[in-house]
Amino acid sequence: MTDAHRPEVQTATTDARLGAVPDGPTPEPLLPHDPRADELSDAAVVVADAHGAPTRPEASSEASSSALERLEAVVPGGARVRRRIDVSLLVASFAIAVGVVLVGVGLLRSVTGREQQLLPDAIESIDPIRGATQVPQQTRVFVDFAIGYEATMFIDGVALPTIALDDVTVRPPGLGDDAGDQVEIPPGALWEPGNATLTFEPGPSQVIESFSTGLHTVTLHYWRTEDGPERFRTYTWTFYAV
Repeated sequence: MTDAHRPEVQTATTDARLGAVPDGPTPEPLLPHDPRADELSDAAVVVADAHGAPTRPEASSEASSSALERLEAVVPGGARVRRRIDVSLLVASFAIAVGVVLVGVGLLRSVTGREQQLLPDAIESIDPIRGATQVPQQTRVFVDFAIGYEATMFIDGVALPTIALDDVTVRPPGLGDDAGDQVEIPPGALWEPGNATLTFEPGPSQVIESFSTGLHTVTLHYWRTEDGPERFRTYTWTFYAV
């Protein structure tokens, strides 16, 4: 090295120690790397794909979906895709719900038997049923009790005599009578101990010849045979005759 070059070396060395900036563009300062920047970059590519400007033709659908999920995680409050309401599906669902409600109402209204009649354990069945309408005026009133019970009947507040079947008189037929034995039943309600049934049939010889048009009330006093009539219970129902 010659002496002509020594001053330049010293000058450069001196400039470096003094912090002189060399000629040329000034480099940008390096910032700490943010890993979310990669996710935003990937998501931006997917967003661009959604608008018809794909930047990564080789990206698979799974990668696009994953990138969208990362975009939602990185960008708070990101826009969500709104689904359009299917009107036909909404109408069909409403129709099904209405149908289920109507079926339930129909089942409740069609309940028959003990649930509707509110029958006590001592009574098996009644006729006419509770709340019956369009009942003919000559309809019989029939009650079937459980074995071991007895009862008396009141219709519209009128006490009907209880006639035991054993007390019914059987009259032999007269000479030339082909109808067989004649049974004479006194006025009142017929009690059959063997079947535990109580029956009233309106007629000319009865206290009630026929049921007038309107509402009628039947009241029963029933009791266990072993307890006696002093410990009776009451059951009442109504029907409408036409």
